[in-house]
Amino acid sequence: MLYAFGSNGRGQLSLGHFEDAHTPTPCLIPSLFPSVPPSEIVAGGNHTALLFPSGECFVAGDNTNNQCCLPSATFPSLTTFYPLSNDHRWEHLSAGWNFTVLIDYGGKVFVSGNGQKGELGLGENSHNALLEEITDFLPGKVIQVASGMAHTLLLTASGDVWGWGAGRKGQLGEPIQSMVPRPRKVEVEFSVSKLDCGRDFSILVSRDNPQHIAVLGNDRYQIGPSLASRLGAEILDIQASWNGVYLLETSGTIKAWGKNDRGQLPPTDLNGITDIAVGSEHALAIAEDKTTNKRRIIAWGWGEHGNCGKPGGGDVIGEVFAPDIPALKIVRIGAGCATSFVWAEE
Repeated sequence: MLYAFGSNGRGQLSLGHFEDAHTPTPCLIPSLFPSVPPSEIVAGGNHTALLFPSGECFVAGDNTNNQCCLPSATFPSLTTFYPLSNDHRWEHLSAGWNFTVLIDYGGKVFVSGNGQKGELGLGENSHNALLEEITDFLPGKVIQVASGMAHTLLLTASGDVWGWGAGRKGQLGEPIQSMVPRPRKVEVEFSVSKLDCGRDFSILVSRDNPQHIAVLGNDRYQIGPSLASRLGAEILDIQASWNGVYLLETSGTIKAWGKNDRGQLPPTDLNGITDIAVGSEHALAIAEDKTTNKRRIIAWGWGEHGNCGKPGGGDVIGEVFAPDIPALKIVRIGAGCATSFVWAEE
């Protein structure tokens, strides 16, 4: 079962209405909705997309710019869009502010939505698209795609990185351009194993030396030097918020750096963490009790829209809040722009 809470002004939580939800609320789902957890949960400014292992993709929320890959206005409940052919399947996806990027199993890259800064990757004069392929671009086997507010990074199995969109802060590497309207190879000194996008910066993890992490772009909070001086713990996952970076270590602890005026950075004493989901200015984690093997959701950071799960809403600063989802096993989590998602099972 899928639960959601947080900002819902455009129906992005799939609750059938346009009011924020301050506590985990069951989502409205279509009759043919998959029964297995989604492989990816992504969220843009006011839209959400879920990708399932079957290759099916479901969307909800604002679609005034076709960011939900359908020619209509809004979707207050999850809706699938028709594949390009009967055997067509999606393998990866990401979401920016007003756009969505999808990779199919053939390695083709499709975009849908709106962008004035090259976000669509279709060329300097292309600002709107409805599930349009970026032609003449076959980067090879894609293993990850990530989007920030207005830029996208794509990672291939060979460790190469391609990017497009807003580049004025250097988030797409050298040479620095205000707009990179077509996919361009991002030159770094190592092969990359994982990446993510902040609001106007990028993080890249070295494949051969996971302790080597590069920050490209606007690093106003000196995250790069902090990463360089960290202890050499093994990294399970790395994610970015709009203004921060979060490392989940194999020991079950989290290290984070960046903006912290709303409690975006977690308490330093967290442990037993098995998964994290980082939104724009808040984060969720799955905390597991090793004695009982029970899992619970914890949240912290900016919670104005109820996205930290507190009844009545509100920020969670210097501590964590545990939203209640009774008698269910927590399987997967996701977070977006003041939105939170939990997949739970009996």
